[in-house]
Amino acid sequence: VLELFRAIPPPVLVPVIMLFAGIGDTMKVLVIVSGCMWPVLLNTVEGVRAVDEVLSDTCRSYGITGTSRLWHLVLRSASPQIVTGMRQALSIGIILMVISEMFAASNGLGFAIVQFQRSFAIPEMWSGVLLLGLLGFALSLLFRFAENRVLAWYQGLRRAQRNT
Repeated sequence: VLELFRAIPPPVLVPVIMLFAGIGDTMKVLVIVSGCMWPVLLNTVEGVRAVDEVLSDTCRSYGITGTSRLWHLVLRSASPQIVTGMRQALSIGIILMVISEMFAASNGLGFAIVQFQRSFAIPEMWSGVLLLGLLGFALSLLFRFAENRVLAWYQGLRRAQRNT
């Protein structure tokens, strides 16, 4: 069922969400959330499925259950894949932000790019595209910094495994 809903391209949902949510910021947020939830959700599912059986058995033998098991075993084991899904969702979110602003908005970067294109202001249009690229690059760097801080233990583990 998840794969079926994931297969629907998020830009196709823009007119449908516009129909139900109207034109405005709510519509933009719903479009972005509807597109960004799938990479995070599917990577989380795969990360939870890939929990090491030995660690799971060890938790069971020590009697670690419930919230403690979820926090210390499942979430930490799945966190590298969850962060991977978040990284994918970041780029999808930027794309969907621009698309939703191009379809139905009276402000925003996507709206400005379309307005410049329609008025044949080509240098201004390309400056908007360049600004969008710089925004994506800056957000990617910021996310990489946060990822390195949150997953420092995982990066260290990978370096140690490579060196042995």
